[in-house]
Amino acid sequence: MKKLFFTIAVLSIGFTTFAQEFSPVEAKAIKLIELTTGQQFEIMTEPLVKMVPQHNQEAFKKELAQSTTKLYKKMASIYTESFTEEELDKILAFYDTPVGKKMVAVTPEITKKGMEIGQAWGMELQPLLAKYSE
Repeated sequence: MKKLFFTIAVLSIGFTTFAQEFSPVEAKAIKLIELTTGQQFEIMTEPLVKMVPQHNQEAFKKELAQSTTKLYKKMASIYTESFTEEELDKILAFYDTPVGKKMVAVTPEITKKGMEIGQAWGMELQPLLAKYSE
C-alpha cells in the first residue's frame, strides 16, 4: 500500500513538472502515459537497477528517472497524433473512475505475469526456430 501511495505521489510530482515544460495537450498525453505505462516501466527497469552495484543504485535510479522526460515527450507525440485533446480528457476521466483506478493498480502485476508467460513461450519456440533455421 505504501508503494502505491509513493507511486501516486511521484506521478503527481512528475505530472506537475511535465505540465510546466509541455503544452497542455502534451501534458495530458504524458499523464496518460504515466498512468498506463509508468509502473510497467519500473518493472522493466528493475533488472537494470539490479545490475548496478548497490552503492550506486540510488544515483542510477535518479538519472534513469530524469531520462524519462525525453522518452515521455517522444511517446506523447504519438498520443497527440492519435487522439484529440478532448479524447485525451475522456480517457483520463476513465482512469479517474473506480474501475480505471483498479486497472492502473493491477496492470503492473498483469504485466509481470505476462512477461513470465512471454518468456516461457519464447523458450518453447526455440525448437521450432531451430527446426526451420536448418
